Formats: sequence, C-alpha cells, structure tokens
Amino acid sequence: MTSSSKTSSGQHSQAEFRTKVRPEDGPAVEHLVRKSGIFNASEIAIARELVETNLDKGEEGSGYHFLFADGANGLDGYTCYGPMPGANRRCELYWIAVDPDARRHRLGRRLQAATEEAVRAMGAVYLVAETSTLPQYEPARRFYLSGGFKQIAEVPDWLDDGDGLAIFRKPL
Repeated sequence: MTSSSKTSSGQHSQAEFRTKVRPEDGPAVEHLVRKSGIFNASEIAIARELVETNLDKGEEGSGYHFLFADGANGLDGYTCYGPMPGANRRCELYWIAVDPDARRHRLGRRLQAATEEAVRAMGAVYLVAETSTLPQYEPARRFYLSGGFKQIAEVPDWLDDGDGLAIFRKPL
C-alpha cells in the first residue's frame, strides 16, 4: 500500500489498496470485524464467508470484489462490494470496516473513494449501502451521510424485532 495515490481529480485511487484475495484474509477479516465490537456472530460469519466465496469462485463467479488496506500489524481495513444481482448499473457496498486502532487517519474515506472509483469502472451509476438502525450503528449511518450518501429508506423490524434496515444510495 502506498501512502498516497490520487487520481487527477484528487480522489484516492484503488491502486492504493490490495485487490487480490488471499487465504489468510478470511481470518483477518473475521478478526477485524470482531474487534470493532459492533457486529453479532452471524454478521461476523457472513463477513468471513464472503471472502471464502471469493476465494472459491473468484470475483466474477462470486460477485464479491475487495479492497484491502494492509498495515504494519495486519489488516487495517477493507471493503467488499459488487454488482447488485438483477439490477442495472448498481453496485452495493456490502462491507466497509476499519480497525479501531487505524481510525482517525481517514482510512474509511480513502476506502470509500477507492471503492467508488472501482464501481464506476464497472459502469455503475449508483452505490448502495445498508446498515442496521440499532443505536450502535449510528456511527455507520453518520459515515454514509457525511460521505455523500442519502438515506432513501428505512424498514422497521427488518433484521429483528426492533432492528430495522437503513438503506443509503449515492449517485456516482
């Protein structure tokens, strides 16, 4: 990973991050999302499963693409994104996570910008993200809103009783 890799528009480039999924990424992603202290056991398992599905089927076969921010002590952050099945020129940001020890260095924003660049290259015109409406997910909702996403829907009791789904969209 380079310290600064920007496009001519001043946006950070996906070249700043590793895209090739490695076998050790499954456990590293699991450790990272577990360390955040936000996600439940099912969500942690899903994060790891997406990495393993990519390893088994590849990007095209799985539909899961990744950007990894490798740090001195392991994985500092990552995104998982891909085309929305059945949709035209829409991609979903399935995961964005940053190690709590690596926060405050704009890594989340750099990962977001690089992911947006990657999905634009896929021909996408919208990037969609979803998160829970539980109080502990408030930082995620603020992150999306401050990053140019607009909340387009909220579905109550979607994930569980009292746990709704907040859906965000950003035009590219």
